[in-house]
Amino acid sequence: MRRILIATVGESTGDDAVRTLLPLIAVTILGVGGGLLGLLNALPFLWYLCAHRQIGASVDALGHRRAIMLGNGLRILTVGALILLLAVGHLSAPVLLVVAALLGLGDALFTTGHSAMVPAIVGRERTADCYQRIEAVSAIARVSGPAAVSALLRVAAPAAALALGVVAYLLSLSTLATLPRPEAAGPAPAAASASAPTPELTEWTVRRVLTTRGLGHLTLATTLLNAAAMISGTALVLFALETLGLPPAMVALFAAAGALGALLGAAGSRPLRTHLPTGAAKLLATTGVALSSLLAPAALLVPTGQSVLIGVGELMVALCATISMIIGSDVPARLVPQSHLGRAFAAIRLLTIGVMPLASVLGGLIIAATSPLAALLVAAGVAALACLPLARVRHWSPPGPADAAPGT
Repeated sequence: MRRILIATVGESTGDDAVRTLLPLIAVTILGVGGGLLGLLNALPFLWYLCAHRQIGASVDALGHRRAIMLGNGLRILTVGALILLLAVGHLSAPVLLVVAALLGLGDALFTTGHSAMVPAIVGRERTADCYQRIEAVSAIARVSGPAAVSALLRVAAPAAALALGVVAYLLSLSTLATLPRPEAAGPAPAAASASAPTPELTEWTVRRVLTTRGLGHLTLATTLLNAAAMISGTALVLFALETLGLPPAMVALFAAAGALGALLGAAGSRPLRTHLPTGAAKLLATTGVALSSLLAPAALLVPTGQSVLIGVGELMVALCATISMIIGSDVPARLVPQSHLGRAFAAIRLLTIGVMPLASVLGGLIIAATSPLAALLVAAGVAALACLPLARVRHWSPPGPADAAPGT
């Protein structure tokens, strides 16, 4: 597990460095407008919408080890090419869009392979504990990564700052390459329902994910929470700057508050996971997200301390959302055989990540038609809707190791 966490430091630092620098390069060097900038931000997620089956099948065919090596290698080569293009002055907006698309492909291969790797390396029964630690390490990296990029930009060009991403991805690749090779996976774990799957549901498609008791309910709730986060993220900056008139330096601290909340959530998820059924624990955490989402728009009602109220709201939203993400993180590994995890996770991410660019566009349309305040209230409403599928499985937990089929 230690090597997985070291690799997480590299992965998160590289992602934060590259995602911070790409929009800055687009605006400051290429002078792109809002439309192209929106496309640049959406491109990495489109693989989950357009090629999730191919990515999942590739991960299962290659194996999770080769998939994460290929994903990291593609990102290293792509960022290296971007540094070279910046150095020689041949970067253009279309080329930057191609770079963003290739980075997204590498991320999709890595993320799907990584999701299949964790239960294979640490065991199905320790998967949730591993994700708890991964989220804690990622939260720390989300604070240190952008800070390191900011410091580098003060003394060097963006091309030099991008080198941080290459080094970080190399750390992730070299660390994961040393992980032991797990033994071949055994038979599938026991299914949540007593009946065998019908012939048309033999593959782990989106339909099968959504119709599997427990897994479908948790996936739908996560999809709605991610949609709420994208709508809120689109509106919050405009709400703070334009509606409340807060200074940009103060608004920048909201991201730090969210990172701190994620760290606290990762550290505090164990009591809920161990003392409540999975459905009830995730329902409680998701309810916390919905209620905390109301703190930011409530800042309009207080005469002073508006930035503090928003910061507390961001901290609480991140805290509850992180707990909600960790709870149930072991469910796919308990219900899906190892040889099918790539396709299952690809189908899950078609919903949970594929919704993000669509929700971001929806948030922009709501803001244009109404106001940032209305968009924040819509985001809180979507988060509340995420509680509905969980209420139906509030007494449900996935089968434990003792319930698995013989040989798993």
